[in-house]
Amino acid sequence: MPGEEASEEKDKSIQHTAALSFGFICLIIGIPLWWKTTEVYRVNLPYSDIADLSNTKFQFTIDIDVVNLEKSWTDKDLTDLSKLLKANLADDRKVGAIFPKYRVAVRQAAEKQSSDVTSLKTLAALDDYFHGEESSVNKYLIVLMPVNNAVVKQTTIGNYRAVYLPAGKRDLKTVSAEVTEILHSVLVREDALLKSFQNFLGAREPKDKASMRSLSYHQGYDILFTLVNPQPDILDIDWSIKVAVEAYLSPMVKQLSDYINLDIKSQMLFFTGLRRKPHKDKKNSGFYYEETDLPHTINPLEANLGSHASNNPMLNFIVYVPSRDQHPLHIVLKNGEKVKTNSFLSPQWGGIVVQNLPSPPPNSSLPVRVTVDMKTVMEVFLTQLRLLMDFNIQVKKDLQVREVGNDVIREWELDNWLRKKCLENLATSISTLQSLTALLEGISNIVIQDDIGQQVENAVTGIKEAHRHLSSGQIARAFTQSRKALASSEKAFFDPSLLELLYFPEDQKFAIYIPLFLPIGLPILGSLFKAIKWIKTKRKQKAKTE
Repeated sequence: MPGEEASEEKDKSIQHTAALSFGFICLIIGIPLWWKTTEVYRVNLPYSDIADLSNTKFQFTIDIDVVNLEKSWTDKDLTDLSKLLKANLADDRKVGAIFPKYRVAVRQAAEKQSSDVTSLKTLAALDDYFHGEESSVNKYLIVLMPVNNAVVKQTTIGNYRAVYLPAGKRDLKTVSAEVTEILHSVLVREDALLKSFQNFLGAREPKDKASMRSLSYHQGYDILFTLVNPQPDILDIDWSIKVAVEAYLSPMVKQLSDYINLDIKSQMLFFTGLRRKPHKDKKNSGFYYEETDLPHTINPLEANLGSHASNNPMLNFIVYVPSRDQHPLHIVLKNGEKVKTNSFLSPQWGGIVVQNLPSPPPNSSLPVRVTVDMKTVMEVFLTQLRLLMDFNIQVKKDLQVREVGNDVIREWELDNWLRKKCLENLATSISTLQSLTALLEGISNIVIQDDIGQQVENAVTGIKEAHRHLSSGQIARAFTQSRKALASSEKAFFDPSLLELLYFPEDQKFAIYIPLFLPIGLPILGSLFKAIKWIKTKRKQKAKTE
C-alpha cells in the first residue's frame, strides 16, 4: 500500500541519514581527533646542522714567534727565513678533517734581551727568563742562539713554550727545516692529532701503542695508591704516602685543576699478594716474572683492591713487597735483562712497582720496621701516570729536552694535550649526535622531550664555539666548549626516555589496534556503503521521474 511504502521509505531515509552521520563523525572528527591525541611529542632538532658537522673541517691556529740573537744574521736574512717558514707551514697543502694554521713572526731580539742572555749561565735560568718575557698559551718561541753561547750547544726544548736553536753560520733552509720538523713532530704533532680525531669519529684504523695505552678524556679520574704487604707479621712497612703525594703529585693536580679533577686515595692490603707463582732464578738466588706472566698477576690482585663506587675511571698504582719466600723478586725482559725500575705498566689500568725490602736480621723481634723508598716509587708512578694520561711525547735523540722538574707537565705538553683532547671530544660529540639522529629518524614514535632537545642544541652550539676558538688560537676556551659539547651529547644520547625497548614496533601496533577498530569499523563502513548506494538510487529515480 502507498502509505506503508511511504513509511518504509521514511525509515530507510532515517537509517541511511544516521549511517552517514555516524560515518561523518568517525571519519571526519573521530579519526583526526584520535590521531592527534595519540601523537608522539617530538621537539624539533637541528638535523641539518648535525648532518653538516661531519663535513666540517676544523682549523686550529698556532702562533710562532722567532727571535734572533745571532748578530751575524741581517734583517734580510730574517725576512727570507720568514718566507721559508711560511712556505713550509702553509696550510693550503693540508688535507683532511683537521688542519693547522701557523701565524709566523720573525724579528731581531732587543738589545736588552741580547745582553741579558749573555749573563745567563744555565738552561734553567735561560728558560725561566724567556718564560717571564714571552710566554703565552698556544704561542711558541723559537730562539735563534748565537754560535758562541755556552748554555745551548744543541737544539733544546724548554719546559715552557720555547725552543733554543743554535743558529751560527747555518743556512736558512736548514734552520727552517729543523723548526718545521720540531713543530710538526713535537710541539703540535699534526699526524697524531689527525689520526686520533679520525679514530674517535669512527674510522676503523689500526691504533698505535700510545692510543691503546692512554685513557680517553673524562671530567675526573680516581687515583688509588695501594701498598701490598703479604706478611705484616714480619715487616711493618712505612711508606709515607701522604707526604709523597703532596711532594710529587700535588703540582700535577694543580696544573690540571682547570681541566680535570684528580681524586687521590690510598690503602694498605695485608695477607695477599701476586698469586702467579714466580720462576726460580737458578743462577742467582732470587725469583723473577717474565713479560708473559705479568697480565696474570693483575686480575687476582684487582679483586682485592675494593669496590669502585664512582663514575670516574680508576687508575691503580701498587707498591708490592714480596713475601720472604719470594725475595728478591724481579721483572725480566724477553732478552733476559732485569727491568731497572722493577715495575710494569698495564694500559688504561695503572702500574705496579715491586719493592725488594731487606729481610729482618736473625733473632730480631718481629715485625721489623722498614721504609719504602718513596722517591724512587713516585718517580716511576709519575712516569706511568704521564703515559696513561697521554702526556708523554717521544722526541728524536738529537733533540734535547729540559728535565721536567717539579712541574711534572711541561707547558707545551699541556698545550698539546688540550689540543688533542679538544679534538677528541669534538669527534666523540659529533659521532654521538649523528648516532642519536639516526636512532630518532629510524624509530618515528620515540618521544623527544624538551630537555633532550635543549641538550642537543647545547652540544651543537658547543661544537661550533669550540671550532671558533680553535680557529682563533684560544685552545683553553676551545677545550672548555668541547667538554660541554661532549657532556651534553652524551646526556642526550643516554637519556632513559630514548630507550628503544620502550616503544612498540609498527607491526605490533597493528596487532593491537586491528582487534579494537575492526569490529567497529566494518559495520560503519558497511552502513556508509549502503547509504551511498541508496542515495545514488534515489537520484536515478528522481532523474527518470523528471
